[in-house]
Amino acid sequence: NGGILDLSTVQLWTLEQVSVERSASEARVYLRSWRVENTTPYTRVDVATGNEETNLYRGFYGRRFDRGEILQLAGQQFGVTSSRFAGSGDALSLLARAGVGRRSWSVDGFVNRTHPIRGIQRAALGRPAIPALDATHTTAYVRAAVGREGGPWAQLTAASLRFKGSDAVTTVGVDGVSVTDTLPLSISEAQYDLSGGYTRGPARIELRDRLRAMGGTTYNSVSARIDLVTPWALLSGFGENDGFRRSTNADVGIRLQPLPFVALSGSVAQTVARSGNSSFPTSRSARGEVGVRVIRPWVSLGAMVLDNAYVPAPVVYDTLLQPISLGRSNGIIGAIRGPLGRGFGIDAWLTRWSSDQPYRPQYQSRSEINFASSFPRRFPTGNFDLRVAGVFEYRGSNTFPLAAGAVDVLAAKTISALLEIRIMRAVVSYQQRNILAYQHEIVPGFEMPRVLAIYGVRWDFWN
Repeated sequence: NGGILDLSTVQLWTLEQVSVERSASEARVYLRSWRVENTTPYTRVDVATGNEETNLYRGFYGRRFDRGEILQLAGQQFGVTSSRFAGSGDALSLLARAGVGRRSWSVDGFVNRTHPIRGIQRAALGRPAIPALDATHTTAYVRAAVGREGGPWAQLTAASLRFKGSDAVTTVGVDGVSVTDTLPLSISEAQYDLSGGYTRGPARIELRDRLRAMGGTTYNSVSARIDLVTPWALLSGFGENDGFRRSTNADVGIRLQPLPFVALSGSVAQTVARSGNSSFPTSRSARGEVGVRVIRPWVSLGAMVLDNAYVPAPVVYDTLLQPISLGRSNGIIGAIRGPLGRGFGIDAWLTRWSSDQPYRPQYQSRSEINFASSFPRRFPTGNFDLRVAGVFEYRGSNTFPLAAGAVDVLAAKTISALLEIRIMRAVVSYQQRNILAYQHEIVPGFEMPRVLAIYGVRWDFWN
């Protein structure tokens, strides 16, 4: 992927929790995989279908035994066939975990193997064609840990990440000339992570040493973090000597809520490039926000400042795309989030940068109005839930630089809707994306679906 993460390779279906931490210089995303904590066997089945010949099948089985042993098995099959320019795709993803968890220690092994197949995206409207892909992603690790929350702990993880795909594909460029676009046949990386820490009262300290080995080269990164948490304030500090990016990174953040209806947050960060580092330059950045609760929802406004940044090219779509360095950037962020009353809620945000830069649109926003209720008076047993949501997403026009120039991507405006009804342990869902059939792209040559309707049901069983 050329140093940039293709988010479609992140298997969200395997996760139990996703949390995002925003510092002044980066966003850290923490993914917690699906866990089973009960000795009663757990089973879940999802079945969904829709237009564009979309089909989704998903199954989970997990059990924790009386002596702490754990067994988890899961799989997902997803496929879509488009009769238009968007092409077709298919993906099979499998998950397995086995281990033992006791009161003060645990050992487990985990593997997630995904085999995505993507048909060639046909060139249209002067755009380059996206090459076909037949690949296998494998993420596996063995982990051992001692300790517990509220005291000292330590953990050792040995992990392997592997990509295996086609070594060459033929596509059609913007000028209509056939070219060969080469992708690596096989890339693997090993990671060894040793971490430990101590939690006592409001303080939490964590130390980590991570060794990455790929392409015959090893990279060592050492980091430290401290958090102080009180009911009305959070202070955090993070420092890292990054051997892969050859830089030293540090940031400090604070969040205050002196009154129930007022909250403030801020973060400052600095990245110092070491000798020989031309990709990740030295930079300073800052971010600040203030939020006020207006009746029920929170209204917040903030600003970001970034000296400079290096943006790798998403070569998984086209090897002719070029990396760039962004100069000083100023951004404004605003949001309205929270309940409105009588079951209604809002979740809306907007980001505006001072200028339009390659790979980054000047404007980006998402607005959602939702309604959720279990109707406790009519269904006091809690066996019914209803959720309805309407979403509007906007992404401004953008450019993708090539060696011979740049390709423009027009603004995207989509309206979507979601309906979910839960009856006991079964959930029936229906969602329709891009209701107005707005033609748009996120990556040049990858035409997004026009109207995509998906409906299905999922069941949870404890037996």
